[in-house]
Amino acid sequence: MAGKLENFNQEEFEGQLSSQGINIKIGELIGRGGQKHVYASKMIKNSQDVVFKVMIPSGHTIERVKREIRATTLIDHPNIPKILFTNVSDQIDSDELIWIIEEFIGGSSLRTLLTSGRTFRIDEIIVFFDTMFSILSKSEELSIVHRDIKPENIMVGPDGKFWLIDFGISRHLDLESITSSAAPMGPHTLGYSAAEQLRNRKKDIDIRADFFSLGVVAAEMIIGQNPYWDGTLDVLQLIKKIEHQPLPILRIAGDSQYFLARFIKTLGDNRAYRRPRNVESAIRIFSLVKESLE
Repeated sequence: MAGKLENFNQEEFEGQLSSQGINIKIGELIGRGGQKHVYASKMIKNSQDVVFKVMIPSGHTIERVKREIRATTLIDHPNIPKILFTNVSDQIDSDELIWIIEEFIGGSSLRTLLTSGRTFRIDEIIVFFDTMFSILSKSEELSIVHRDIKPENIMVGPDGKFWLIDFGISRHLDLESITSSAAPMGPHTLGYSAAEQLRNRKKDIDIRADFFSLGVVAAEMIIGQNPYWDGTLDVLQLIKKIEHQPLPILRIAGDSQYFLARFIKTLGDNRAYRRPRNVESAIRIFSLVKESLE
């Protein structure tokens, strides 16, 4: 199975998987990165739609994939796609391709919807927060921080349900960190990652880093654009805004008392100590917010 992704042969790979008792039809390429291809696929035995991911191991790739699988398996939440099969636990040869077969989630990514000009009503924002807090409640219990909550990693089903995907850079607080403590910046997505995550301040990174990302995403769902990227000229200016400027107070239809707007602003506060200290606190505050909405 060794080789570069541009030489990836779907039929040959299907045959090799079949010899292991995994019968799959690898379909259309639906996503790609420098080291990863993603295919819409189908399990032959039960016609289950799945996603097939194949990637080239590099650096800490194998360990990160192991932690992604660990996070998804341990959290075991209905709004996180399940990993069905993978070869990562048996990975020995550093040149061997890593592959994962996981549950397919129908619908569109939040990024696709936002790019199309879609914004979200207050009732949809409530479902979004209820779902994400339910997921984060379980991840916090397991000392796991997602660290990459952004529109690309949120799926919206045709029924309006939200799904959180891709725990690829999740931080497992009970395991040794993969990122060097000497690194000036930690794994992040600019515009969605909190200052403590950007600056690789490991001792300050906990579930509150995910709260920051949730606040930014919720604001973008309401106004249609990332409030930190909006009007920003370059990366340095963006980082400065994230470190020193709070989220703006939003005008939200149905939030006449601005309780939801203030809650979103608090989640996305540039100072970690101003955010809710844990998921229980966030849920308790949000329950009061919901009572105030029209």
